Amino acid sequence: MKKFICTILLLSTIQLFGQYVSVPTHYDAEHTANHIMMGHIKMYLNDSTTEVVVEKKNDRWVTTFLGKDAVDKKVWKVLSKGKPSFTGRTNGGYRFYITVYDVKDDTKILNSLDITIDAYTQKIKYIEIKL
Repeated sequence: MKKFICTILLLSTIQLFGQYVSVPTHYDAEHTANHIMMGHIKMYLNDSTTEVVVEKKNDRWVTTFLGKDAVDKKVWKVLSKGKPSFTGRTNGGYRFYITVYDVKDDTKILNSLDITIDAYTQKIKYIEIKL
């Protein structure tokens, strides 16, 4: 009887503590940003669609859900306009920024990418392209 009670007690504590999912508190955003700037964004995208928000003229925002190939083309088109550089991160690295500077004038910012990573899947879930 004593072994039975100990077994039941042990199994109930495993089930109670096993329901929690642990998520890393920090994400290596600089490493990911360097890979994205080299053109390896496909390995960080979801298999399905990714939400891409693009700023147009006069503060008009266009939201689309794109697949891997379309996101790769759109991001590479923005990054190839100038010299991309990793500028910063917030929220433990799950949100970071890549800024594209003009090649001739370092003070002129052409575009900025705001990339958000999902904490559970460790994949890109949201990209915002700003003018």
